Amino acid sequence: MSKSIVGKKILFLVGDKEFASVQERLFHIPSKLAKNGFLVDVVTYNEDVYEKAKVFFKGVDNINPILLKSTPLIWSPQQRDDFVRIYIRHTFDLFIPGTDLKYWKTSAFDDFRGHIASHSFSGIEMDYNLLLMPIPSFDEPPSIVCDVFYTTFIFHAKEKGIPVAGLQIYPVLHTPVLYMKIMDYFIVRALFEKEHYERNGVEGSKIFILDMPYENYCISTIEDTYKNLMFDKQFDIQDDEIAILIVNHAKYRQQINEVLQALSKIDIKKTLFFYKRGYHVRELSEDEIIEEIIKPYLERVGGKHYIVHEGSIAKLIMLCDVIIATTYIVPLTFAAQYQKVAVVYNPLKKAATFEDGVSFLNDSNTLRHIVKERFFKKKSYNSIDEIVKGIAK
Repeated sequence: MSKSIVGKKILFLVGDKEFASVQERLFHIPSKLAKNGFLVDVVTYNEDVYEKAKVFFKGVDNINPILLKSTPLIWSPQQRDDFVRIYIRHTFDLFIPGTDLKYWKTSAFDDFRGHIASHSFSGIEMDYNLLLMPIPSFDEPPSIVCDVFYTTFIFHAKEKGIPVAGLQIYPVLHTPVLYMKIMDYFIVRALFEKEHYERNGVEGSKIFILDMPYENYCISTIEDTYKNLMFDKQFDIQDDEIAILIVNHAKYRQQINEVLQALSKIDIKKTLFFYKRGYHVRELSEDEIIEEIIKPYLERVGGKHYIVHEGSIAKLIMLCDVIIATTYIVPLTFAAQYQKVAVVYNPLKKAATFEDGVSFLNDSNTLRHIVKERFFKKKSYNSIDEIVKGIAK
């Protein structure tokens, strides 16, 4: 844990509509921050979201789910009329562009009067280093209670000089113009979203692309059954290590040993998964062959290594960065579709690249180069904890 983030407190806001759009994937963002040493308060006004947060974060250090209940506001007709008069006074000289129609005449008695807040939130202690929240959508706007909830916290954050950062969960074209003005930082999923904000006057230095694949998916409104497998907690793959899956084969033990020897010469942090196929060679079982022939090479690779049973290959592919087999198998194409490095290594075959993204390699130097290249690409990704570390005051 970096000493610079010890004691840094993050306020993470969750509205009911935003949670419904992303589901519990969104909770992995504060969970990752807590895992890396931040103190996180996950605050909501919605009891259902709060109950799910309590279950999700049970046993997780540094996270505190909070249910903040609203106070109903009852305005008399006279008070509502007074608010409208104040509104007209402040907008009296504004015209709808290109017309001689005053703005207040179209908005004061409908949009404004009809949306005077009916709830408030109080008792808020703003002793945080950053406010982090999903950016709402104007296409499917938040409820009135949620609008007041977000507005109240943003107001207090601005008063206290606390930076406000927004997570881009909805289409960037649906970001309310007001939020482009009040957010200090934007955390987006793709380059085109960053470019959209820049075209609308936001400084590029205030926009961060969350391209760590696991975390990028956490702010996506589109659920993917296979990507959900990345949340498996059985294996702990760190951001600064590469995970490699090697698929066993009954005929190509020499090629597998060459792969393991090549990996042992790469001085990087790595976790290795060796996938069993469930075969027998005459009287010898696969387990016996692995124990006598493969395991000595496996132990020389360094780092963590696991021998895993057949039937879990989809989960392993989603957890790993590089998948290596000694002959073509269909899961390699699946891996390439999810932007994994998919390799067939066999010195007896011709080197080539299939159109589906699977590479056929026949020398160990190229294999080492590809693995190292992927490792350094992974290290270059923006993760949520590194972004927050740089913007929290």
